[in-house]
Amino acid sequence: MGARIGLGLAFALYGLVVLRTAWLSEDAFITFRTVDNFINGYGLTWNITERVQAYTHPLWMFLVAVCYFWTREIYYTSILLSLAVSLTAVWIFSRNLAASSWAAILGVLALVSSKAFVDYSTSGLENPLTNLLLALFAVLYLRPQGHGHNSIGMASLFGLALLNRMDLTLVLGPGMLWVVWLERGRSAGWVAAGLAPFGAWVVFALFYYGFPFPNTAYAKLGTGVETGELLAKGIHYVVQSCRNDPLTPLILVASAGLPLARRDWRVFALTLGSFFTWPTW
Repeated sequence: MGARIGLGLAFALYGLVVLRTAWLSEDAFITFRTVDNFINGYGLTWNITERVQAYTHPLWMFLVAVCYFWTREIYYTSILLSLAVSLTAVWIFSRNLAASSWAAILGVLALVSSKAFVDYSTSGLENPLTNLLLALFAVLYLRPQGHGHNSIGMASLFGLALLNRMDLTLVLGPGMLWVVWLERGRSAGWVAAGLAPFGAWVVFALFYYGFPFPNTAYAKLGTGVETGELLAKGIHYVVQSCRNDPLTPLILVASAGLPLARRDWRVFALTLGSFFTWPTW
């Protein structure tokens, strides 16, 4: 009983902290302008006469568009949507991923103490939906092996994650490859089916925009900056992150270090991907 009350209080604390610190980033308004054009019949465009994919998160964009269609107000709509999705992701973690109620309390408090997690529980960007998809994927992935892997469910979530942001391939890729390897190709059909919506979007983007990837991908990959300088900036980012938000990198290292020490390769594969996109946070 005490653990349940404690978990409820921790969950409420997370909600209050996120609500208190809720904000919208400048990048979010790029998506909002596309959403406004789309809802008003001008297509998925930034400038009405130019087809350019200025956003990086189609799934999140469509979710925001559905809510905006009914409210016709973007500021509070996006904040409340982000809050609802973030709370759902944390609830799934505490109810379905934590080993016990006390572990759930500790986990939620760790999330509350993580500046990176709290800051991007809103912001108007796709992070809340990403966290929800990651939590759902982990629920299926970490089911006891005796129950078998839900291949179609994981493949579908993997596909939705890519539709939400393409570079999540790096985050979920190691875990998905582990599942495919364990099943020795038996899940290939399910993976293909799960990736079908993402594949359909890439084909649509190629015909509608003329390019399969968002405009920002070409801009970021074609900076003209030398590899050594980019590496130095990445290291600087990690150092600053450790200084300003030390709990987040500590949790990351522990999440991969503990299964590695126990030689739990299944869990290690799931957590490994988080390191690949650290500098993109």
